[in-house]
Amino acid sequence: MNYQIMPMGKVWEDGMFSVPSIITKSYIKLASEYQLKALLLILSNGGNSDSKQIAKTLGCTESDADDFLEFWVDEGVLIRDSRITDSHITKTEEKKEEKPPEKTQKKEKTEALPLPVLNKQDIILAMAENEEVNTLLQSAQDVWGGPISHSIQSALVNMVQYYGLPCTIALTIFQFYKNERDKGKALGIAYVLAMAKNWSDEGITSHDAAEEKLRYIENTNHLWKEILAMGSIRYRNPTPKQRAMVKGWEEDFSFDLISYACELMCETAEKPSINYLDGILKRWKKDGIKTVEEAKANKENHTNKKTKGNQKLKGTPSFDINEIEKRAIFNDDYDI
Repeated sequence: MNYQIMPMGKVWEDGMFSVPSIITKSYIKLASEYQLKALLLILSNGGNSDSKQIAKTLGCTESDADDFLEFWVDEGVLIRDSRITDSHITKTEEKKEEKPPEKTQKKEKTEALPLPVLNKQDIILAMAENEEVNTLLQSAQDVWGGPISHSIQSALVNMVQYYGLPCTIALTIFQFYKNERDKGKALGIAYVLAMAKNWSDEGITSHDAAEEKLRYIENTNHLWKEILAMGSIRYRNPTPKQRAMVKGWEEDFSFDLISYACELMCETAEKPSINYLDGILKRWKKDGIKTVEEAKANKENHTNKKTKGNQKLKGTPSFDINEIEKRAIFNDDYDI
């Protein structure tokens, strides 16, 4: 069956805007629903918008909106204001401000340096000075099945030079990234660099440690998908902090109890979220609840107390819904 846009009528009343052809050719399957929606909002606003406004339109947190847009930044479709103005602002401030006190200077020296932005000459120099880096980039092309972009080259070099990972470990991370993309997951370079930072912080420098970490990721991915499906939560890739959180749930509770928590969340939460679910499970852990039967008994006991007190709310579970919803809305615990 053939479909055609209406040549005239209400659909054109608010005007139109351009969408680059590459979006439909290369990203219609690769990008997620919300990544595409966020990009369309920017395009419809003359190519410029902020994550706060996009979050309001999409009904998500500003952190979520930043996450959607970071994908397009990594793909070279969008740029952040900071990439344009940071260097200018820094130079201007250096001219205007007086020499800072000695204490301030010492504090600045202890702060971590920002991730270097490498140009082509930086990458060529890195390849010339370190044969392993040269081999890494060549091997990455074999993994990718063709030439790799400048952003990928820069990320691989930074894995080695900035995060201090061995070239073999950097290639392992890149292979994982390629495999996940082949599965249809919309991962950007920012995800790869976050993964490299996490591995560097954990001291993963050997093949055995890398294999163990990949098994951990596979296991948490499986549980993550199950939880999102049971809780009717919109799909997204877990951050390292969220992986650790889900792993903690698995260690503290049975799958049946986690499933029951998802069921209660769907009954009580206007917008189910990982933070909301975490609030339920934290309360159960505090109360020493280990089984579904205990959770149901606890809920029933709480309901009976409410009934005896002649309160209007009935069937309220043993956790503060308002508090959990507030945490979920403002995303206090987990910077996603």
